[in-house]
Amino acid sequence: MTPAQRIDLLRAACCVANADGSASESEMILVKKLIKEVGVGRASVEAMMDRAKIDPTFCEDQFKILKSDPSDTMLALLQVAMADGELTEEEIRVLQALANNLEIPTDVFDQLIAQVKETLSQS
Repeated sequence: MTPAQRIDLLRAACCVANADGSASESEMILVKKLIKEVGVGRASVEAMMDRAKIDPTFCEDQFKILKSDPSDTMLALLQVAMADGELTEEEIRVLQALANNLEIPTDVFDQLIAQVKETLSQS
């Protein structure tokens, strides 16, 4: 995934985290992992989070971009979520919401989780 695609991924994660009007602590865990991986500054992230809260078009645009390759997008998000060696129920809930938005079938989502877990266990 290119740096630009990772930024798109971060923007989409901001949209998912704010889908209900505010980002929970558990949702922010995933967003913070992406922030660290992408290397964007605090002001940029705050702008993304604010825009995700108030601009539905911003979020729609992010999902259109990510839908071009939904399985790769989800795999990258899963890898970020599991970078600390675990995948919590809260992270799964957030990722499942994004998978639903990307129209990824549940069985494919489950296979991606298994694939990432297998990769991590071999590390």
